[in-house]
Amino acid sequence: MLNLLDSIYKGYPIGSLLMWNSSQRLTSERSISGLELNDRELTSYPTNYLLDGQQRLTTLCGALFWHGKELVNHWNIHFNLESEEFVYPDEPDLVHLFPLNKLIETSDFIKQCMKFEHHDRGVVYTRNAEKLLRAIKDYKIAVVKIGDMTVEEVAPIFERINSTGRKLTIVDLMMAATWSDDFDLNQEIQLIIDSAEAAGLAGVKDQIVLRSISAAAGLGINKDDIQRLRKIKPAQLKEATASVREAVGKTAAFLTRRLSVFDFSRLPYAMQFTHLVEIFRIQQSVDRDLEREILGWLWFTTVTRYFTSSNSGQNSKDLAKVRDFARGLNGNLYARDAIDATGFFCDKFNLRNSTSTGFSLLLASRQPEMTVDGRSIDPMYLRVKESKYYSSIIDDGSGLSKSNIARIIHPYPDRPCLGDGAEIRQQHFLPETPEYASVYDFLTERGGIIAGYISQVTGCEVSFTLGAIDGLGYLEDDWIVDDGI
Repeated sequence: MLNLLDSIYKGYPIGSLLMWNSSQRLTSERSISGLELNDRELTSYPTNYLLDGQQRLTTLCGALFWHGKELVNHWNIHFNLESEEFVYPDEPDLVHLFPLNKLIETSDFIKQCMKFEHHDRGVVYTRNAEKLLRAIKDYKIAVVKIGDMTVEEVAPIFERINSTGRKLTIVDLMMAATWSDDFDLNQEIQLIIDSAEAAGLAGVKDQIVLRSISAAAGLGINKDDIQRLRKIKPAQLKEATASVREAVGKTAAFLTRRLSVFDFSRLPYAMQFTHLVEIFRIQQSVDRDLEREILGWLWFTTVTRYFTSSNSGQNSKDLAKVRDFARGLNGNLYARDAIDATGFFCDKFNLRNSTSTGFSLLLASRQPEMTVDGRSIDPMYLRVKESKYYSSIIDDGSGLSKSNIARIIHPYPDRPCLGDGAEIRQQHFLPETPEYASVYDFLTERGGIIAGYISQVTGCEVSFTLGAIDGLGYLEDDWIVDDGI
């Protein structure tokens, strides 16, 4: 701030202000440094929004029109009439320090200069005070105006000139587009995230919350649907966010209780969370039968990699189906089609992809208390998405050893070895008999055990083929996508 004022005093350029002339009613500040803006101009549209230059204008308004009296305040800026520098005063009422908030009003300026009248440096002080006044009052700042664009068209301009270079998200745009005195999207989203954390689920993203708010407002969950939130009235938005806050709390409680999911990253697909929130928003009471259907759907969409190739059209169809299910119009959330688990089993294990995330969740679902060689497993290891807590049960360098099907929970640096306890092996989806003619036979047997479990929870016939990854010929990794927003 002191450097900015010094540049103005010396006539240096401080850059232009960027104004956006728009008819849209967007989130905006109604005051600058405590100074209220003209209400009449605020209600007159089109109006000019300040896109770039807020800190510069705030500094000038704060320093020149500050009405406070306390010594220690970042707006209490003085001009040293001796050194011609802008400073923060260490002591009050020093004659050679001219307070900037006494500069603009003529009467204040004259009264301040009268203090120099009998000072031996009075002539110098008065001359420098007048020089300061002229420098401030005569300084001209360039203003660049852009026409009536949409907020989406303006966003790239703001990003380009923003010194932080942070790309604006759809959440940022909708915060601006929906803001009013009665509604603050940023605050509402934070309350929703807080409700998830209160129920034990951390890491829920604001973009995912925004998608649920759009659905609760009667819209869809695609980007185009979300952008229509700007047309929704504040009262309806408040009602939608309140319902989402309650539904997110219920969803978080369900995930922690039934799947031991305590962090959002443990879910294979973000879209699963969106649909769960919509179910719990519409259906106020979920009994055991509904929970069983929901769990089956979660594992069905995970093992089949259902949301990997989702698009806007499919998203709309899925949302309609989820709503019908929640309203009791459809008893089944998913079709009992046959499941090919080959990709789920055979993808290379990497917790950056959805199949490995799902496989690790499957392993944790049995809450094993010990490793296969009898060492204890801290329950916290089961809650964290960390590759170091998973090891391959085989080490022959083949593609099989690097695939999901070969992974077990083993939070120790040494390689796991099979112990004698059949009960422990069951907790890790491992065959009771540790001796097999080949690695292939061993993992085929394990795949059958897991396939049986998946079939039990989904009600679907499950098949797989491990031969797809002989050698190093992995299936293509199923990388997590951003679900279109």
